[in-house]
Amino acid sequence: MLELDASGMRELTRYAPIRVALTGIWRVIFGTLLGVPAGLLIWIGPAGEPGAPRAPGDMPPWWMFFVGLVLAFVAFAFVSGGVGRMVSAFARRCYFRAGPQGVAIRLPKQGWFGRFRLTEYNIRWNEIQQLVHFTHRHNGIPVARELRIQLSGGKTVIIERFYFSASVMSLQEQLLTIGASVGK
Repeated sequence: MLELDASGMRELTRYAPIRVALTGIWRVIFGTLLGVPAGLLIWIGPAGEPGAPRAPGDMPPWWMFFVGLVLAFVAFAFVSGGVGRMVSAFARRCYFRAGPQGVAIRLPKQGWFGRFRLTEYNIRWNEIQQLVHFTHRHNGIPVARELRIQLSGGKTVIIERFYFSASVMSLQEQLLTIGASVGK
């Protein structure tokens, strides 16, 4: 992508490190809660209940050990991802800017097991095909919101709600207003 000139770009919202850290804390808590039954399944599962006779229809002892290992891996992924989010909350120079040239965004993107990298997007107005406000729902209940910037090349840039202080709807409205003022 082409580099955008910083002149004429205005800050639409600011980075919300506390919100990012809170999502990390929730992930650590959830991962810890998953880790407790995982540890119990690994420790107690193969031996079964002490003194209880084994019936022919009982699950094999290795099965509970395997389930405990899978659950422990998932718990580890949640805890390490939460720690990574808490660390990424201290990322510097994150921004969401827009101007006559286009949109410039810099934010931390999560990787596997707590890793993150700072990602920059410099998008010209003629590259933007559509701005979509998207809500993730589970059983009809909204659980997460994000702004999807669909580019003309088929790529989609996803900006999750917790990264910035302004709401996704507000960002979408501001971008549409600025885009309309420059003829997009």
